[in-house]
Amino acid sequence: MDVAGSMALSAVQVLTSLATGAATAAGNEAGRAVGDLVRTRLGTSEDGRAALDGVAADPADTSAAAGLQEAIREALAADPEFRTRMAAALAGPPPSAPPAHTVGPQYTGSIVIGGGSKVRNSQISLGPLTITNTRAARVSLTGAAALLVALLALGLYGGVQLLTGDDSPHATDMPSSDAKSPAATPSGATSSTSDAGAPAVGDAAKVRQILPDAASLPQGWAVASGSPTTQQCRRGRVGISKDRQPHQVCATGSVLDLQSEYAPGPGAEYSRVNVEVLAYPSVAAATEGFVGVEAENADSNDVKQVKQATLPSYGDESSAVTMSGTVPGSDARVSQGLSVARCGSIVVRVIVSDDDGGTAGLDALDAFTRTVTARAQQVLHDTAPTTAVAL
Repeated sequence: MDVAGSMALSAVQVLTSLATGAATAAGNEAGRAVGDLVRTRLGTSEDGRAALDGVAADPADTSAAAGLQEAIREALAADPEFRTRMAAALAGPPPSAPPAHTVGPQYTGSIVIGGGSKVRNSQISLGPLTITNTRAARVSLTGAAALLVALLALGLYGGVQLLTGDDSPHATDMPSSDAKSPAATPSGATSSTSDAGAPAVGDAAKVRQILPDAASLPQGWAVASGSPTTQQCRRGRVGISKDRQPHQVCATGSVLDLQSEYAPGPGAEYSRVNVEVLAYPSVAAATEGFVGVEAENADSNDVKQVKQATLPSYGDESSAVTMSGTVPGSDARVSQGLSVARCGSIVVRVIVSDDDGGTAGLDALDAFTRTVTARAQQVLHDTAPTTAVAL
């Protein structure tokens, strides 16, 4: 298990322990910090809200806990800032004064973790909990061993509060994850039937931060001259889906459309990378816009062939394709990799182009999609983006 997986497991242990009443009233501050952080980060994703709702409905459901753990793990892997904040939240506040030096009991062939908790031969004992001392168990406990005593000392009331939110002064200011049941969208993803309270970004300066700047690019790369550009998305832009249904990319006139082009470093097997960021006034508008852009990417005709590409899932929903075709009026061929992802009310599109007709680099498509999606999530959380492109 990697570091993100270990941290995700620890976070789920906090939430399920709280919700099932397996902890005392002590340690609520640390537990509340973990819960608020998880709810804030996953609250902008339909899948994240569904994972939170599953554990809130039945904390003893192992499949629900596994789903929440995977959702947290993916968020930790994609967002370094979230990973840093989670580590701090799991560690809890520092003690007000250094503890007095004490000498604990010694155990031959064992590791002492805390009062009443130790590793002896083939078993790990944490109070009333006994875990078989396998390699997987040891790895998952490595990052959390110093935290488990505090994590297990959390209260039932705080656990319910962390999972469902309430109106108390301790409740987070972010929207609760149990507002309304999800409904199917045209692309098969889920979307809230009401996006009241969902964050939307209308400030062009903030939206522009989603586009990687020169400092966020790999060595040798550069922002193309004249980039980025800011404009209103034209109302007549429509994507036609496979079932020949039109989907408007910009059904409203208040959609910010920011674009930037990047010149690859020496030795790259592609000519350029283009990134587009569409900031919608609502999640519902962004969901329809995503389907429209997805249809634009997948549109094929007599001079170009489009195939599905396999990339990791990003944001609330995402897809990717590759395209190869002939430039009209010449024998020149061009190839592209195209992706689109939606994070709440923001849709991002990445295009990697090779003007020599070779295979467009999926590594660059994946790296830019991952980076821009993470930066969009940071802006939605009102945090200055820090994620850089890693190739």
